[in-house]
Amino acid sequence: MELEKRVNEHDEKLKQHDSEIKRLSDNITDLRKDMNDSLNRVDESNKFLREQNTRQSEQSNEIMQAILNRNDQSEKRKYDLKMLNWSGVWKVVAVSAGAGGVISAIVQVLLN
Repeated sequence: MELEKRVNEHDEKLKQHDSEIKRLSDNITDLRKDMNDSLNRVDESNKFLREQNTRQSEQSNEIMQAILNRNDQSEKRKYDLKMLNWSGVWKVVAVSAGAGGVISAIVQVLLN
């Protein structure tokens, strides 16, 4: 009898261990599923962030190009204005020299 009782107790403990192992295995399976779902969400988020970074990088490049083009155009306009200013100065000098020559010729004619 004692042996049968111990065998039954042992059998009950084995059943308890089996049920506990099954419970733990189910928990591990659930944890793996949750972890895989989380990793998939992280992958999607990373994909979105990479795309967003790519778009921002493209926009930054476009802005940089626009600024560089504007700076080039600004320098060209400054150069053009400087040349226009100098040509205006030379025109004034030429007109003054020409007017001075005409006035001196008129004065010479009147004095003679």
